[in-house]
Amino acid sequence: MTRDTACCFAADLGGTKLAAAMADARGRIVAELTEPTDPRGGAYVAEQIAACADKLAQAAGIELTRPVHVMVGVPGAIDPRTGRVSQSPNIAGFEDFDVLGYLRGRFGPDVSIENDVNLAMLGEQALGCASGCHNAAFLALGTGVGLGLLINDKLFRGASGAAGEIADLPFARDPTSQIQSTFELEVGSLAIVDRYRRQGGSGAVTVRDIFRLLEQGDEVAASVLDTTARWVALAVVTLQSLLDLELIVFGGSIGVRPELYERVRKALPALFSRPITIAPSQLGDRAGLIGAVCAAAHALRQNPEPAH
Repeated sequence: MTRDTACCFAADLGGTKLAAAMADARGRIVAELTEPTDPRGGAYVAEQIAACADKLAQAAGIELTRPVHVMVGVPGAIDPRTGRVSQSPNIAGFEDFDVLGYLRGRFGPDVSIENDVNLAMLGEQALGCASGCHNAAFLALGTGVGLGLLINDKLFRGASGAAGEIADLPFARDPTSQIQSTFELEVGSLAIVDRYRRQGGSGAVTVRDIFRLLEQGDEVAASVLDTTARWVALAVVTLQSLLDLELIVFGGSIGVRPELYERVRKALPALFSRPITIAPSQLGDRAGLIGAVCAAAHALRQNPEPAH
């Protein structure tokens, strides 16, 4: 298998959707697909990932008779010592299943798994708005929240692989109060819808509904997004004060919406003395898959003859 004919397989696993692609050593995608994530979770999802590789290889006319380089993005923290996944509540049984071991048994030793938001950060650096950046972050805002960190041109994962797991970042409405909230409980999609209802809004079941109502001049929707943006701005300022980033990319189904990030951008000068650059993801919901392809292709170029 030569450098030109070798292939890599990349996948971006989400709680509801699995995107996968087959690419060459230059990262050019030759086949891709998207399908719903198997709701049974655990081993069934791992088998689904392997089945996607078979489907893509067949579509691209590639014989998977030898090990291939594989990169799979997963929603959760990956312990660098064990390869086990934690903090992955949206996929049933995933934390109890050795997904890395299963995939290596299926594809050979050249398999890696990585946090999905970390891969989205790599995708934006390679082909998106973070091109040329060496210190940046990808802030994913949607059903949940996550953060991918690029420090000195390398992903920063932390001691146990949990760097960027900011859902539990505490926020106190009053420093003297014992009542605290967390970042996800203030800015996740469920929190936004709940805030809208608590403020007397009606007609919204999802955050998408709230954005639609905002376009129609709904004052409660505007107030809810103003409040959400202030919480996000506080997190952005915290990140910037600690890490001095060139750029913070906003992604996820909520983060990419200009109705939110423009509010955040306008709130920042009052909270921080130095300029902070934020921008919406250019790759959108493909950022994680593109990052996985780039990482797998890079590994393939480094070692075009996979280990046995």
